[in-house]
Amino acid sequence: MIVILVGPPGSGKGTQAKVLCGKFGVPQISTGDMLRAAKAAGTLDPRYRAIMDAGGLVPDEAMIELIDKRIDDADCKNGFLLDGFPRTVPQAEALERLLAGRGLAIDAVLQLDVARSLLEERLIHRRTDKRSGQIYHLVYNPPPPDAELEHRADDRPEAVGKRLDAYEAMTAALLPYYEAKGLLRRVDGVGKPEEVTARVLGALGRAQSEES
Repeated sequence: MIVILVGPPGSGKGTQAKVLCGKFGVPQISTGDMLRAAKAAGTLDPRYRAIMDAGGLVPDEAMIELIDKRIDDADCKNGFLLDGFPRTVPQAEALERLLAGRGLAIDAVLQLDVARSLLEERLIHRRTDKRSGQIYHLVYNPPPPDAELEHRADDRPEAVGKRLDAYEAMTAALLPYYEAKGLLRRVDGVGKPEEVTARVLGALGRAQSEES
């Protein structure tokens, strides 16, 4: 199973990724995590490290190289879930070429749909306990009285708006691209996590039945 999970900040993508990977026994591949790990380990090409240090975007070929190496690992033998990549049509095309060269193909692209107003509410009211790292929500999952709360800079109102704008601009062409290929499955991301999981699994089941 090769699945791409797409969703804006605050959509619950991380939660659903963990559930899917556990259920199907496949790893979650996050290019962002891989880049940070390679940088920390000193294995990232110095050119790309300099770009990251300057706050720039690492070129597509670097991301494809990381994915190419990662899917050689034994835990990818039954497939994998891609989180955070691709984000543009050129990246999607490069990924398809990489997979085709290995005789592989994407099974489904799952998009978690959540209204922007709800995304803003989810993110802006999110807080982290400095001591435990536990994430709380002031409305839906209030912290205990003794929690030492931190409001992350990227969860503040001005930053949230920019993050959502960037996501919408980045995926504007990507989602129609996958829709035209018959791979896109839109899933209602509103509700309890287990309700969203049931919808995600239903969408995956439909995708697999269509393939067969």
